[in-house]
Amino acid sequence: MKHTRYLLLVLLILWGCDHGLEPPDFSGTGTIKGTIQYVGTWPALEDLHDLRFVGMRFVPQDTSDFLQLNEMAISSGLQKHVSSDSFEILEAAAGFYLYSGVAQQFEDNFLSWRPVGLYTDDGGIFTVAPNETTTIHLVVDFDNLPVFPPSQ
Repeated sequence: MKHTRYLLLVLLILWGCDHGLEPPDFSGTGTIKGTIQYVGTWPALEDLHDLRFVGMRFVPQDTSDFLQLNEMAISSGLQKHVSSDSFEILEAAAGFYLYSGVAQQFEDNFLSWRPVGLYTDDGGIFTVAPNETTTIHLVVDFDNLPVFPPSQ
């Protein structure tokens, strides 16, 4: 599994290169826009304190990783009990986003969050380029929640 991670890192670096081996310029910010389709049975209102899109520039190992706020782009609160929604995050740090999706706060506790739907297109990775807009789409299936923490 470690070899897969290293191969993925090398491929990401090479994919982003357009000037030989010079790494891509990821200074500055861009915009993340997205649409979300909800399917399955929504959680009860008492289990749905907050709902947001969270783009992470790392793969979390446990809930304590959620304290790395400077490595995340977080939307404002999303609508609840709807069939679809959209979001826009202005000033998202430019770079690769490796683990992203919709998160549910299920208790009134700062660390009581869990993923309920993940961005899976393109291997789950997208790039935000400086001064550009990245558009993504994801599906949240409340009857088939993602495993957390993600497997290594």
